[in-house]
Amino acid sequence: MSYLRRWFLILSALVLGGGQLVAAGTREERAYAAALAAFRDQFYDRATNGLTQFLQNYHKSGNAPQAVLLLAQSEFYLGNYPAAIARLTDPGNLARAKAAGLTDRYVYWKAEAQFAGGDLKGAAGTFISLVDDFPESPLGLSALVEGAAAFGKLGQWAQVDDLLENTNSLYQRTARLDPANELVTNGRLLQSESKCVQKDFAAASRMLHLLNPATLTPEQDWQRALQLYRASLGLNDLDAALTATTNLLQTARHGQGGHWAANLAESVARHADVLEKEGRLTEAVAAWQENLTSSAPVEQQRQAVLKMAELAAAQNDLTNAEAGLEKYLAQFADSPAAETALLALGEMYLKDFAAQPAATNYLAAAQTNFDQFIGAFTNSPLAGKAFLDRGWCEWLASQTNASLADFQEAAQRLPASTDLAVAKFKAGDARFALGDFSRARQDYQAVLDDFTNLPAVGRSLGELALYQCLRANLALNDAAGANDALERILKQYPEGDLSDNAILLVAEKADDARQPAVARALLEQFEKRYPHSELLPQARMAVARTYEQEQNWPAAITNYQGWLRDFPTSNLYPQMQYALALANYHAGNEANALAQFTAFISQFPTNPLTPLAQMWVGDHFFRLGGTNFVEAERHYELIFQNFPTNELACPAQLMAGRAAMGRFSYSEASRSYLIPLINDTNCPAELWVQAHFAYSDALRQMAASDTSNTNLQLATNILSQLCPLAATNVAGALAWSEIGDCDLQLGALDAATNAYAQVLDSPAAGPDLRDRAQVGLGTVLEKKAEGLSADAQKPLLDQARENYQDVFYAETEFRNEFWTKKAGLQMLALAARTGILKGDALADFITRLKKTFPQLKDSQELKRLALQN
Repeated sequence: MSYLRRWFLILSALVLGGGQLVAAGTREERAYAAALAAFRDQFYDRATNGLTQFLQNYHKSGNAPQAVLLLAQSEFYLGNYPAAIARLTDPGNLARAKAAGLTDRYVYWKAEAQFAGGDLKGAAGTFISLVDDFPESPLGLSALVEGAAAFGKLGQWAQVDDLLENTNSLYQRTARLDPANELVTNGRLLQSESKCVQKDFAAASRMLHLLNPATLTPEQDWQRALQLYRASLGLNDLDAALTATTNLLQTARHGQGGHWAANLAESVARHADVLEKEGRLTEAVAAWQENLTSSAPVEQQRQAVLKMAELAAAQNDLTNAEAGLEKYLAQFADSPAAETALLALGEMYLKDFAAQPAATNYLAAAQTNFDQFIGAFTNSPLAGKAFLDRGWCEWLASQTNASLADFQEAAQRLPASTDLAVAKFKAGDARFALGDFSRARQDYQAVLDDFTNLPAVGRSLGELALYQCLRANLALNDAAGANDALERILKQYPEGDLSDNAILLVAEKADDARQPAVARALLEQFEKRYPHSELLPQARMAVARTYEQEQNWPAAITNYQGWLRDFPTSNLYPQMQYALALANYHAGNEANALAQFTAFISQFPTNPLTPLAQMWVGDHFFRLGGTNFVEAERHYELIFQNFPTNELACPAQLMAGRAAMGRFSYSEASRSYLIPLINDTNCPAELWVQAHFAYSDALRQMAASDTSNTNLQLATNILSQLCPLAATNVAGALAWSEIGDCDLQLGALDAATNAYAQVLDSPAAGPDLRDRAQVGLGTVLEKKAEGLSADAQKPLLDQARENYQDVFYAETEFRNEFWTKKAGLQMLALAARTGILKGDALADFITRLKKTFPQLKDSQELKRLALQN
């Protein structure tokens, strides 16, 4: 709602700026006229001094009540909100204001100062009191709409609706008489936002269609289009959403001012999102390319890079995306997003080679990209992935020794993840190819043993690692080890890709049956030679699985259906039904998959695969969102109720809590799912941490309407349970940071100071989190200084400035743009307010900010600070 805020302040400056200039006459009149002129010219420091002197010399003047108002407004524009509030609520000043008929203006500017100072609840109450106490005030409509805006920022959308939908209210009367009124327009935008947040997308759409685009300001027109996009998506009307984003783009391209660059980048992202949802992937890739410019925010650039890569892979057409990234890197090689683009481009070339192995130029181009990345960004968090990718290039080029070195380096750099498991696995493959079977077996065994907390690794690599262990054991003539590996494969992966291959490998001493076509040929020979074998169902199942390997889903579905027809009594029947449902999902037949998974759950309620089927169904409804969260929650709940010892029990319980939160039942999410999960001693550590953050999020959502702050305090207690992790785990440092935010909101400034200090002391806290904590610490110190004498304020404000400077002047290769910019603006405002930066020094620092952050070029805040001095 920042657009509303900008508009209200512009309106205030025009309508409430202090009356007319008076003609020079008496000394009193000349003093007042000079101060008023400084105010009108926005020299607020000078206006403050002049008005203060005027009130000291002429406190009985007829202009004194207006001078008090002007002085409070000047303090407001200088950011001294507490002083403005104190001045406007002083009983003597209020008495004179009442006599002069200015009380409503005093109330209005008190609310403005509360709003700007972050006291949104107080601001909302003050705005509404103006409407109630001064029904004839010309400021009533503005106060009513801005009060609704304050409630909106608090997330109290029911209050927004109450204020703006009351048929007898000033707002509704004005809307009927003057529907083009700018305040009415902003109210409509607030109403539509409220409806979208509350998932009443049809009402939001109706509200937006009440607005006449011809009467809107560019900012209002852009916001209207943005809200239409959200409402249309909520209604699943993609055509309307596409029209809305087309208008969004058109308006943003004509926008003037620094914030329009960010608006344009967001417009591009929304437009590309709709194109993707409509299945127009090539057009979506082309749309994302518009954000590959230096004017787009860095995060939007990174998002564009990743989305282009994702969409290009989805449609097996990487050419356009590659061309876009190549152009981007040529033009913006120094962009902070360049490393992401360079890595993504290399991975696209690698995928191109995988699709066209004869086109070796793709493999060479991929390796060149990874070479450049490793040379330029050796210390990047993405370097481990670059070593892994280069290892793949070398492996595919039969450069086995080089690939082994890169896979080992990747394994040293990558965090615990599927990529790390792949690096270890491929190191094993390289050693196997070099004849070092013993160490290869160790690498494969590490994949099986070291990632038990990452079920995805077991699902993607578990069977393959066992299969490779089997091959290594056979190469080492370790019969006992080979038999053990085979038994584990048949027990753990009876329906897997490699189980039949493993049987054939051991039975026929086959060395290599990993290519799908080769595997299928071997399996078909197996069926011809042993048509009555009890292993025939496994062999036929493996034939179907080879089609899955090729992602030939229609053929896989046909074979699974044939298998189910031919082997109705096999003990593998449930696995094949499950596989059929999953194949339908991968083929895009989600409706069929839903029906088949649902039938599977009903037919095999105790099967080991039933939790997986139930999880899929829950995820299906969770993805749909809205009213479907209820059904998602029900399916997740059945998993941990019916399979309490299953590995999916805890993840399902966490997802049930998130589904309950999705339908805004924060209390039930906490009581029924998150608190029991936190108290479950069998909960995996990673999920236990996630449950704490989810529970604290629920409490903070409930705290929005909790005047006692009980929920907010409880959130800090929950987060504190994660704090002991801060020495070794980023989750602990993040918990301290969020505790600091809660304490700051509670007004517990000493506690907030301690919390942010804990973040800074944590070895696990990364640069972004440390910057966030230092900016928070600076904010706390400024809060502590409020209301103190100048002498008492100085050391606190000096410390606050030093924290901002530590972030702004950090000597690190990669800085977080958001926190660096935030620190710079905080430092600038503080330095200007305390007089440390004046004149040329202030102008030089503003120039530095604009150069560092081009989006601030037309910032009104910077212009105001420059004018002050």
